[in-house]
Amino acid sequence: MEDNNEVIIKDENGEIKYNKMKICANAITLAAGIVISVMVLVALYVVIKPDLSLSGLKGTFTQEQIDRLSNAIGIINNDFLYDYDSEKLLDGAIDGMVSSLDNQFTYYEDEEEYLESENSGSKSTYNGIGVHVVYDPKYDAIRVLGVMPDSPAQEAGIKAGDIITKVDDMDISIDTYIKATDAIKGEENTTVKLKVTRGNETLNYEIVRQKLTEHNVTTDVIDGIGYMRVYSFDNGIYDQFKTEYEKLRAQGIKGLVIDLRNNPGGIVNDTVEILDLLLPKCEVLRLVDKNNKTQIISTRDDKEIDIPLTILVNENSASASEILASAIKDYNKGTVIGTKTFGKGVVQYVERIPNHGAITLVHAQYFTPSGVVIQDNGIEPNILVELPEEIKNDAYIDYAKDLQLQKAIEVIKEQL
Repeated sequence: MEDNNEVIIKDENGEIKYNKMKICANAITLAAGIVISVMVLVALYVVIKPDLSLSGLKGTFTQEQIDRLSNAIGIINNDFLYDYDSEKLLDGAIDGMVSSLDNQFTYYEDEEEYLESENSGSKSTYNGIGVHVVYDPKYDAIRVLGVMPDSPAQEAGIKAGDIITKVDDMDISIDTYIKATDAIKGEENTTVKLKVTRGNETLNYEIVRQKLTEHNVTTDVIDGIGYMRVYSFDNGIYDQFKTEYEKLRAQGIKGLVIDLRNNPGGIVNDTVEILDLLLPKCEVLRLVDKNNKTQIISTRDDKEIDIPLTILVNENSASASEILASAIKDYNKGTVIGTKTFGKGVVQYVERIPNHGAITLVHAQYFTPSGVVIQDNGIEPNILVELPEEIKNDAYIDYAKDLQLQKAIEVIKEQL
C-alpha cells in the first residue's frame, strides 16, 4: 500500500480518496474505562460529516408544532420561579429530541462530553477497567464483548458475555446507556460498582480503575503456524498488526490463524488496510443510505497472503471484526471458524454543533461483498464449532480445551 493515510470509497461518480477519514465500526470500546474509542457506539462512524446544510425548523416541523415549542419556552421564561441556565435548557431539548428517536446508536453529547470522547479514541493510555461493551436490546442493558488482558476487569473476574445491569446506583436502559458507560470511566485508583448477570447468576463487583495501555495484538507460533489474537481495531491497530504479522512471516510460519473472538470492532480505515495485506485489490465493504446511495470501500493493491489462513469468530465478534471475516469468507481467501457473529452493521456519523457538542446519528448500513446485511444477522462461519458453555466466554482458554482454535490449526494443516 502506497499511503496508509487513505481509504478508498467509490460512489456513482467515481473514486474518491479521503485522507484519514475517521470511519469506525465498533461497539463501545471501554477498553480501559470505556474507552469509547471514540467512535463511541458502534458500527461505522464518519467523524464530522462535512458541509451539512440544516434545513431549519420549517423543514421538519409544521407551523403548529413550532408554535407549540415557542409556547413552551415562553411558559418557562415567563412563569418559572427560579433562575435557569438557558444553555442547559437547550442541551436538554436537543438531548430529548435525539433520545426520542429510540435508537441505541444515535445520541447527543454536550461540548464537554464530545471533546472527551473525541480525544479518547486517539489515546492508547487511559484510566478505566478494561472492557469492550455494547448496548444489548435483548436485555436492555450493557453486554461485555471482551475484556482486556491484564486489566482490572479481568482480575476481578468479568467475562465476555456478562450483562451489566447497574453501574454504581444507575440502572441500565437504552435511555441511560451512554451515561452508564461514561460512569465506568473515572480517576485512577477510584472504584466503580457493577451489578452483573451471568446466566442465572447475579454478581456484584467493586473494581478499582487503573491507568492502562492498550495493546491490541498478541502472537504465538503453534506447530509452525502463526497465531494472532486481535482484541479490537483501535489505537493504531494497523501498525500493530503489520509489525506482528511481518515478525511471524520472518519466522517462516506455514499458515496463519487470526483470532477475532470477543473483538468489538474499531476503525474501518485500519481494518481495510489490514485486509490489504491479506487480499488482492477488491471491494470489501458496501455502504447504502436511506436514499439508496451506495459507497464502496476497497483494498488497493494486488499483494495478498500466500499461506493458508483461518479466522476465529464468536457471538461477541462485532462490526469491524465482521467486516474482516466476511471479506475473507466472500473471496475464499481463508476459512471462518467458530459461531455466528454479533451482527453490528450500521453506519454512524458525527454531526458537530459548532462549539456546542455533537449528534452521533445512524446514517446507513453496510453490506458484505456478497450482499449480506450484517446488522442483526451476523456472519455465519464456514465451519461451526461450539465451545463448552462453561468456558466459551473466558478471556483465555487453554489450547487443550479450545476446540475452535484446534479446528483452525487442523484446517490449515490439511492445506499444507
